[in-house]
Amino acid sequence: MEKRNRRLSPQAQEVFSQLNWKVRKEIQKGNPFKGNRNRRIRELKAKGVRWDILAEITGLHRATIYRIVKDTHMTEYQIQEIQKLTTAFEALLRTLNRLLTNMARRQDEGKH
Repeated sequence: MEKRNRRLSPQAQEVFSQLNWKVRKEIQKGNPFKGNRNRRIRELKAKGVRWDILAEITGLHRATIYRIVKDTHMTEYQIQEIQKLTTAFEALLRTLNRLLTNMARRQDEGKH
């Protein structure tokens, strides 16, 4: 997490104090995982946190916050990839469920 050289305004302190440590760490300017950071920033904006407060607690410029919040569209390719991942994940869950069911059945058969 980036060190703060300046104090937060009372409004920013109030918002920042309501965030858990994970969110605080994720929204910081120095977070190398920009996708996670940007998602959290969008969530906070959707909850009604003002642009200037977001800029203050993240260390990012207001224009950057604006771009992050406004850049919420996905390309058709991204949507297709998410659908493929969802399908694969559902298949994995079904397989794991069958495996666990079979293991439980075998355990029950061994007890009798």
